[in-house]
Amino acid sequence: MKKSTLILMLPALLALSCKKENVQLQQKSDALKTDAVEINKDTANITLTWNKTYQKIEGFGAFGGRITPFFESPKRDSIMNCLWGQTGLQLTMVRGKIIRSYPFDKQSGVVSIKPVGSDIDMDVNGTEYKKLTEDQKEQIGQLWILKKAKERYQLPIMFASAWTPPLYMKTNPDSESGKNFNGLNFKCCSTDFARYLSGFTKAYQNEGINFYAISPTNEPENIFSNWDASYWDSKHLGEFVSNNLRPALNNAGLTATKIISSENAAWGTANSFLSGMDKSNVDILAGHGYVEIGDLIFGKRGLNQSPKSWSFSTGNKPVWLTETSDDGGTYDGTITGGLKLATSMHQFLAECNINAFVYWLGMLAIKNNESLIGTNSDGSLEFPKTYDVMGQFSRAVHPGYVRFDAKLQNNSTLKISAYKDPLTGKFSLIAINPGQQTVVCKLRLDGFSAGTINSYQTTGNNIRWQNGIPATAKSNGVFEVMIPASGVITFTGTNGITK
Repeated sequence: MKKSTLILMLPALLALSCKKENVQLQQKSDALKTDAVEINKDTANITLTWNKTYQKIEGFGAFGGRITPFFESPKRDSIMNCLWGQTGLQLTMVRGKIIRSYPFDKQSGVVSIKPVGSDIDMDVNGTEYKKLTEDQKEQIGQLWILKKAKERYQLPIMFASAWTPPLYMKTNPDSESGKNFNGLNFKCCSTDFARYLSGFTKAYQNEGINFYAISPTNEPENIFSNWDASYWDSKHLGEFVSNNLRPALNNAGLTATKIISSENAAWGTANSFLSGMDKSNVDILAGHGYVEIGDLIFGKRGLNQSPKSWSFSTGNKPVWLTETSDDGGTYDGTITGGLKLATSMHQFLAECNINAFVYWLGMLAIKNNESLIGTNSDGSLEFPKTYDVMGQFSRAVHPGYVRFDAKLQNNSTLKISAYKDPLTGKFSLIAINPGQQTVVCKLRLDGFSAGTINSYQTTGNNIRWQNGIPATAKSNGVFEVMIPASGVITFTGTNGITK
C-alpha cells in the first residue's frame, strides 16, 4: 500500500477507533448507572393474612374550620369538596364546636344557634353580615359549614366538642381560658351546663343535623393557654357525664347521642386521665395526637410520632383520635412534613388500634400545618403534602373496613398496615417508606387471592395520588411491587377466591 493511501486512510482509522472507545465508555457508564440503581434499592417481604383481624375503622375527618375564615372564603365550596368530596379526601367525619356564646334560656333549656334575623346563605360581604359580632359570625358560619357538609356529602358522623362552658358558668367568669384551674363551677352550674349541651344538640337536630356524639371537654388539662379552655379533673368529669349530661340528653329525647371523653392533648395524658375516670356512661374514648408532656417541656411540638397503646381496658368501646396537627410553627408543605403525618397515622392505627382519625383544621386563611388546606397571599388554595398523605388513608379505607394482619420481613424501614371491607372483599395495603431507597417487595396473600393490584402514591413530586402500573401475580401467586423512596403508596385490590 502506498504511503499516500495510508495517509489518506489515517483520519478514518482514528475516527473508527474513537467511536469504538466511546461505545465502550458508554457501555461502562450504563453499567455503572445500572449498578447504582441496584445499589439504591432495598428489598422486603410482606404477607397479608386475611383471617387475622383487628379493629373496625369508623372514619377519617377534620374540624370544620377555622370557622369564620372558612365561611368567608370565596373558595369555600371548593374547600368543602376538597375535604369531603369524591375528588378530594373523601372524609366521612366532621368535628364541630359547641360555641360558648349561644343565647341560652335556662327555664326552657333552649339554645339559639342562629343569630336573630340571620340566614346561613347571607352575603358575607353584605351589610347585615358585617353588623354581626365575631361570636355571631362564628355561630352562623358553623351552621352553614355543617349543614352544607351534610346536604352535599351525607356524612355519617358529625360530632362536636365544648372548649369551655359559657363564661358565667365558670369559677372565674371573667376569663375564657383554663388558667388557674378555671373550669365549670360545680356548686351552681353542672345541671345548667348539661342542659346547655343538650340544648345545643337539640337545636342542631331541628336544623336537620343529628350529632352522632358530643364531648363536654377539649383538652381538660390545659391550664396554660390563652384561648378558650376549661379545666377538669377525671373525677368531676366522670361524675358530670353520669349525673348530669347523660340524663340531660335523655330528657331531651337524645338517647341515641353518644358521649365522648376526654380529648386530652397528648395520648399518654388521656391514658392517665381516662384510666382513673368513671367511664360507665362514656360511649367513645378519645384523645389528641400531639407530643407528650415530657417532649413539650423540652420544647418539642407537633405530631406524636411514637404514641403508646393505652394501659387500661377500653371495654371494647371505640377509641378515637379527635384532633392532631403539626403545630410546630414552621410551615412545611414538602414530603418531609407529609411523612411525619404518615408515621403518626400509622402508629395510631396499627399500634394503638384507634377506630377513627380526625385532623385538627380543615382550612386556614394562611399557610400553616395546623390545617390540611392553606391559603396563599393571592387567595389561591395551598395543598401541603400532609393533605396528600391524609388522602392515602381516607380515600382507601372507608367506614366499616377492618384492619387485618400485615407482616413485614427483612426490612426495618417500611411501615405497613392493611384494611379490608368484609362485605365486598375490597382491601387496601398502605406502605410508608421514610428511607432514601426504593424497596422491591414480594407480596404474599394468605387466605385469599387477587387477580390485579392497583396502586397510587404520594412522593415529593407535584402529582397527587399518582397511579401506578397494575400488578399481577406471578405463577407462584406472589406479587412484586415497588415502594418509592421518601413516599407513601397505597395498594388496592379485591379478594377473588377465599381459600
